[in-house]
Amino acid sequence: MQRFAQVLVFVLLGLPALANEKIDRLAQAMHLPDVMEILVQEGQEHRKNLDETMLSNTGGALFEAQVNDIYDPMWMQDHLTEAFETGMSDAQLDQAIVFFESDLGQTIVTLENSARQAMSDPTIEDMARDAFEETARTTTRFALVEEYIEANNLVEKNVQGSLTSDYNFFRGLDVDSRADTQDLLTELLSQKDNRTADTEAWLYAFLLLAYRPLDEAQMRENIAFSRTETGQALNDALFDGFDRMFNDISYQLGQAVARALRASDL
Repeated sequence: MQRFAQVLVFVLLGLPALANEKIDRLAQAMHLPDVMEILVQEGQEHRKNLDETMLSNTGGALFEAQVNDIYDPMWMQDHLTEAFETGMSDAQLDQAIVFFESDLGQTIVTLENSARQAMSDPTIEDMARDAFEETARTTTRFALVEEYIEANNLVEKNVQGSLTSDYNFFRGLDVDSRADTQDLLTELLSQKDNRTADTEAWLYAFLLLAYRPLDEAQMRENIAFSRTETGQALNDALFDGFDRMFNDISYQLGQAVARALRASDL
């Protein structure tokens, strides 16, 4: 019995390490460190926009340093890996690893990151949006992108995440009265239709650009994986992790802007 107990303790102690190893392996297969670096770069552009529009370019080095601290890539990645841990079973982690370590999985991740990096340039984003508007809706390519978007519910999930992120930003600015909070919610909800149209256009532009090198069979294989229980669990985990991450970031950005505004008033 004692020997059995020792073995059982050894096995149980080994389970978290094994799970963490799988999560780390999936994170590497999905190139999450590269994704975080892209988001950090986008965060710096967001900082410049906030400084210009809300601080009249008075944020200075202190505001820049605060934003640098907020966009901590390791802390950001932890939100996603924690979502993998809570939202995916051991078998689903194995299946996701197999897909993303495959040649197709690696190609998809590389193409998506390259397109995201490219579209951080406003000129390229405009070109991608123009290309989307000019793409015939009757083409197989467009239909496959549309099917992928619908399979993952990308429009609704992104819109909801965007609105919630904005809400948390204004919370960070210290909108603390109930009336102000209700007004804020009403204002944000009034933007949902416009936000949905813009999100849809961005997603189509992004995916048409990213997946342009893929052939029809590769596109269909990617969609097929997305429709599996593993694909759906992974998609839900990613959105859960990103939503938590961006909500935290937005709240902290709101606080940083509020501090900068108070400092400029002194």
